[in-house]
Amino acid sequence: MRVPQTARVALRALTWPIGPALVAACAVVVKNDPHGPGNLIGASDVPFVAATLACWLVGIVLTGRVFEQLAGWAFLGLGTALAYSAVTDVYTDQSVNQGRDLPGEALVATLSDTSYIWWFVFLALALQFTPTTRPLRVRRWLPICTVVSGVIYQVTALLRSTPLDPPYEDLSSPLAIDSISSAASVFAAIAVVTVGLCLVASAVGIIRAWRAAESEARQQLLWLVAGTLPLAPCVAASFAVSYAGQAEAAGYIMAAATVTIAVGAALSVLRYRLYDVERVVTDSAAYAIASVAVVAIFVVVVVVISATTPIDPGSQLPTVAATLAGAAVARVAYVWGRRAVDRRVNRERFDAVEAVRLGLRDASADLDALLAAGLQDPSARVLYPGPSGLWVNADGLEIVPSGDAVEVRRHGVVTAQVEFDTGIVDRDVVEAVAREAAAEIDNVALRAELRRQVEVVTESRARLATAQLEERRRIERDLHDGAQQRLLAIALQLQSAKVNGQEDVLHEEIERAVASLGLTVQELRALAGGLQPAALAGGGLLAAVVDLADRIPLTIDFDVVDRRFPADVESGAWFVIAEAVANAVKHADTQGIRISVTAGDSRLRIVVADCGVGHADPTGHGLQGLADRVAALRGTLRVSGNQPHGTIVEARLPCGS
Repeated sequence: MRVPQTARVALRALTWPIGPALVAACAVVVKNDPHGPGNLIGASDVPFVAATLACWLVGIVLTGRVFEQLAGWAFLGLGTALAYSAVTDVYTDQSVNQGRDLPGEALVATLSDTSYIWWFVFLALALQFTPTTRPLRVRRWLPICTVVSGVIYQVTALLRSTPLDPPYEDLSSPLAIDSISSAASVFAAIAVVTVGLCLVASAVGIIRAWRAAESEARQQLLWLVAGTLPLAPCVAASFAVSYAGQAEAAGYIMAAATVTIAVGAALSVLRYRLYDVERVVTDSAAYAIASVAVVAIFVVVVVVISATTPIDPGSQLPTVAATLAGAAVARVAYVWGRRAVDRRVNRERFDAVEAVRLGLRDASADLDALLAAGLQDPSARVLYPGPSGLWVNADGLEIVPSGDAVEVRRHGVVTAQVEFDTGIVDRDVVEAVAREAAAEIDNVALRAELRRQVEVVTESRARLATAQLEERRRIERDLHDGAQQRLLAIALQLQSAKVNGQEDVLHEEIERAVASLGLTVQELRALAGGLQPAALAGGGLLAAVVDLADRIPLTIDFDVVDRRFPADVESGAWFVIAEAVANAVKHADTQGIRISVTAGDSRLRIVVADCGVGHADPTGHGLQGLADRVAALRGTLRVSGNQPHGTIVEARLPCGS
């Protein structure tokens, strides 16, 4: 699930300062010592300070670049847990050893005595959430087991009445309950051993994942594995030393193990882009280069102006000139530094992005050909979203996706996808190229949509022309085979009677001609009714639907607005109704049809629904021609299923005010 940007900023703002705030709290406690300010950091505190700083920095980098990667939050939690241990330890020392009698000393001392459990928990989570190509089978339940065991240990440690470790053996938890103290001690022992085993299992899992990985994935884990190797013996040694009564020494051992893991993770990040933070490293190096350049220019300008220009001692001219020079060189230095670092970190990606960037300067460049050349992948191409989940190319033609692809998003919406061959180019290279060409991809997407619309209009016109031609041929055929033949027969009959000259024969032929003329008139009316019923021209849609309901051998319920509309709108609406009803009669095997025609918001809405079997095919000849007629009137046609079965044909036509 993608977290909104505002939530990301808020969560970082809440969590990043916790570690520094706890360190500042330590300084405040020590500074306010009435017996004289003590040293905040002694020689024995160096391992803890190094571990805290290393884990906190790694957590900041990871959560800043890859928010969803939980390993970054685990490292941030580990650094915060170390700082939390320092605060509780300093507070307890000041209250008990320094005689300051601070409030809540027994509770804080208990929290200090048990705070190491959170080192274990967050350290295990950092390893468990590290991405690997072959994750552990137990990965789903191992983090849950780790966290639950840590919580159980913390709660039971607060409920037991066992004295704390030296030098605070005279204190015990103020929340202890004597009646369950023994059981709480047992559960606490089981929980702490479980957390330790989870931590060892996490380290073993990382090492096994490294051994099973290949190529780049193996390199990414290399330094982290090197930092993880001492963890298992350190955990065992820490437990042994702690049970021997040397809790402080156990803390040093775990602090050293924590430092090695944090340093290993940092080296994996810097060297092989573990956790996908290469861009952060590149940006940081580029900003560092730009900062050095600005400082150097500032100093040089100040020195040169001061040495060569006679100015007053209090003049601000050197400072102003140096500031302007630094501002002028900052952007240039950053761009140069960014490109220099990027070239060395990932030369393949740099070359691809550079080739695309230079190619985009040519306004007539073919984007697909440019990406294929830049990625050195002949199969690379850009596809754009089309109607109904389809994809189209730059010419607006429908394309079936055939390979792996990188999505191009704008404001959370997929605007295109770049297909590529994973055997030729890496995904991160394609993502970088897609970011570089994002603006041009958007432009081509708009042109592709325009071409698709033109193609749709062209096809629609072609279908309309074909339908008109077929309709004309049908009318010609019906006239030729029906009314024309009858009229010709009548003419021959009358001519024959005239030639014969007998009155009784002439009278008989005239009667036969009159009967034939009646049949001819009926055929012509039926033919005209197939084009547009007389009721439509005389009484509008309501009269036409009433006439249709009288002639169709089905139950037709209708609710039609009693209004007249422009002739083209009424004709289009009638064709929608007639075609939908004809389809229902022929194919739906239904006993009833519902027709609704309503007007509102300058649009006429026509709905024809049946409860028959099956579902009409929107791409069929009849409905496709109907859609073309509706589109020609700047309307829309939608065909959908009816519940529980049947078909709904809905059209919307602009009808003026």
